[in-house]
Order: sequence, then C-alpha cells, then structure tokens
Amino acid sequence: MEPINILIIVIVFFIASFFGSLTGGGGLITIPTLIFMGLSPITALGTGKIGAVGITSGSAIGYGMKKKIDYKMGFIFMIFAVIGSIFGTLTILSVPEELIKNFIGIIMIIIVFFLFLNPDIGTKTKKVNRSILLISLFALGSGFFSGFYGPGIGTINRLVLAAFFSYAIINSAALSTFANSVTNLFSLLIFSIYGVVQFSLFIPIFAAAFIGGYLGSRYAMKLGNVNVKRLLLTVAIIMAIKLLFF
Repeated sequence: MEPINILIIVIVFFIASFFGSLTGGGGLITIPTLIFMGLSPITALGTGKIGAVGITSGSAIGYGMKKKIDYKMGFIFMIFAVIGSIFGTLTILSVPEELIKNFIGIIMIIIVFFLFLNPDIGTKTKKVNRSILLISLFALGSGFFSGFYGPGIGTINRLVLAAFFSYAIINSAALSTFANSVTNLFSLLIFSIYGVVQFSLFIPIFAAAFIGGYLGSRYAMKLGNVNVKRLLLTVAIIMAIKLLFF
C-alpha cells in the first residue's frame, strides 16, 4: 500500500477513535475507509479489529486512570461478551450482514427515543442492585454482534448500560471499552486464523487508534456526562439512519 494511503488511514483511525471513545461507532468510518483503500469487505472487517483493540485499550486505560470503571460488572460483562464474540465471529460467513445492520439500527432508535423521554438517565451513576443475569445476557448478545459486525456496538453498549443499568454515560463508556478491549482481541485472533487481517497495517492502525482512544476518553471526562450524552444521542441517530438506509 502507498505511503499516502497509510497516512490517510492513520488520520482516519485517530479521528474516529478520538470521537469513538466518547460515543462509540468509530468503525462506521474506519471500515468503509479500508474498503475504499482496496481491502475486501471481510478483510476490512478483520483488519478493522486492529483499530478496535487499539481504541478500546486506549480508552479503557484513560477511563481506568480516573476510576470510572465498575470492574466487578466489567469482568462479568467481559467473560460473556468474549463468549458471544467468538460465536459472532464464527457466524459472520453464514448470516447476511444487512440483517444485522438493520437490527442494530432499529434497536438504536428505540433506545434513543427512550433516553429522550427520560432526560435524567445517564447523567449520573445510581447505586442500584444490578442483575448479574441480565447484564450477562446483554453482554452475550453484545459480544455476538461485536464479533459478527462490530461498528455501532460500542454505541449500543453505552445506550443500554445508561438506560437500563443506571450507569452515567461516561461510566457506561468506561465499562464498555474495558470489556470490549478483550472481546475485540479474541475476534482479531479468529479473523487472523482465517487469514483476513492485513498485518502490514498493524502498527500504524493500532498506534493511531490507541492514542485517539486514550485522548478521547480524557476529553470525555472534561466534557461531563450531560454533554457527552447529548453528543452520544446525536451520533446514535446519525448512525441509525446510516445503518438502516445507506
């Protein structure tokens, strides 16, 4: 690949990871970019997992340094999401991608509507007894869709954790990136086994995504929950429209 193309990829992954650490959804920008640069769709998904590992790792470190991660629920979420991601990645060749995209888009619109009707949700973390069973089931489904498709799942995680598990938006982002740093790694390993990861791009993509994710998480904490929630809802609406109609 030409140096100019690699430079473009680095810039795109950095910007997408910076904002993606706040709202999720960076893959909706990075995957089409990789395809535009000549990678096949399946190789773009596989190679994009390098960036997914980078952004979630960088973001998790940034949030973790400020003690925004609920590690108890984070580890539970991680375990079941890893199981789901393995099955999702293995299923990718047998289920139409369009079906998954439409499903994610519809769910996103429903949750956004719910959050609009409940403006206080997501502005602060509430001390409630969270069902381990429910969060495990959600993590299983989240991991499956993350392994299968990826783009948009980080946004879904933030919306659901805020709407139904009483986390503030920033804390939901922290938990999501912490758990997904491992699920993305497992997905990357499986894509690698199938030979659909372009490892010549590993260092530039991972570095750009990691730095972007770390800086984005620090910026999110400066913005605060209310502003990040507004940004998240705006991005979620745009993403849902893109998933459903484009």
